[in-house]
Amino acid sequence: MKLISLFFLLILPWHFNANVEKGEEPIRFQLKNAGITVHGTISDWEYEIYWDAKKLANCKVTGTANPANINTGIKLRDKHLLGRQYFHTDQFPLISLQSKKIRAKGKNSYVGVFDLQIRDVIKEIEVPFTVVVVGQLQVFKAEFSLNRLDFGVGESSLVLSDEVKVMIELKK
Repeated sequence: MKLISLFFLLILPWHFNANVEKGEEPIRFQLKNAGITVHGTISDWEYEIYWDAKKLANCKVTGTANPANINTGIKLRDKHLLGRQYFHTDQFPLISLQSKKIRAKGKNSYVGVFDLQIRDVIKEIEVPFTVVVVGQLQVFKAEFSLNRLDFGVGESSLVLSDEVKVMIELKK
């Protein structure tokens, strides 16, 4: 009995964490601020994918990102974005994304319905993405826009755009 218990203690944690992978490329985003496009990244993120293009009902994509690693090229702005008015990382340290449904849109093209949580707000969003085989890897690329105000990130502004464009690339 002790041997079986030891087996589960050693094997099960590895089994459940085996598919979690760190994002190699940072999550990229851009938005307009005073008419100028601001580019930024979040480099600390991870994801988990269960993918079978022939059985989309069984597919699952989840991910988390740590906005404390935001980089817009201006350290003072990055620090400001971590504060209470924007990401409020002291209280909400992670952004999460979880698939609910995935459907084919065309060859290597899909649309996923996801729950996206930023701060304490969860909203359902649609994310178009492609899956291309490169060597032995599947490369997933997504590009979508969201309204930052829908998630309580900042306030309405005459100079800061509400729309944020997000670009993600991951490999499986």
